[in-house]
Amino acid sequence: MADEQGTGLGNGYFARQSTGEAVNTILDNVGAGGRRFPPQASEPANPQPGDVYLQDGGNWDPAGNAGNAALVIYDGSSWQLVADVGTDLS
Repeated sequence: MADEQGTGLGNGYFARQSTGEAVNTILDNVGAGGRRFPPQASEPANPQPGDVYLQDGGNWDPAGNAGNAALVIYDGSSWQLVADVGTDLS
């Protein structure tokens, strides 16, 4: 590969380095055991369609899940129940 910057490194090295850093930052949010959903006590600001959150059930219960925590997904106009957790996490 050519050395276009006079650094002794091949073309594309810095682009790959930046991409690698971005991917590592994203993966830091996943963790070794999978994605963690911290219980939410209030509605997130500016939700987007497809956003998934864990409602705590006591303070925030948009799915009307009888006070139980649940995974909810925003469909663009309201929150839909995905999975009941079965207990209040507030």
